[in-house]
Amino acid sequence: LMAVAVATALDIVAQEPERRERLAGLVVLAGKRAEELGLPASSSQILPIIVGDNARAMALAEALQSRGFDVRGIRPPTVPEGTARLRISLTLNVGEDDVSALFDALAEEWERTR
Repeated sequence: LMAVAVATALDIVAQEPERRERLAGLVVLAGKRAEELGLPASSSQILPIIVGDNARAMALAEALQSRGFDVRGIRPPTVPEGTARLRISLTLNVGEDDVSALFDALAEEWERTR
């Protein structure tokens, strides 16, 4: 069963390069928006936003979730002490407008939770 799933996924990658290109575009957009907030960009579809403080990371995650964004707060022991973060995972289920709206909300909540 796992081999069939992997084979199907590889077929999709080979036959639909526009999917990979669209995701790459979302990664670039998210990176630019992160940099506008003074945060580092990521070259991956998984974008960690280091917050540091556990309580603030979880408050940010909760605030973004309440606004409709599936952003997870990650804290110790999953990550080292003092590096609590938000985990943003980009998928093809979102578009550029969604990514921009997420970073607009993050900017607002980042300031609110200082």
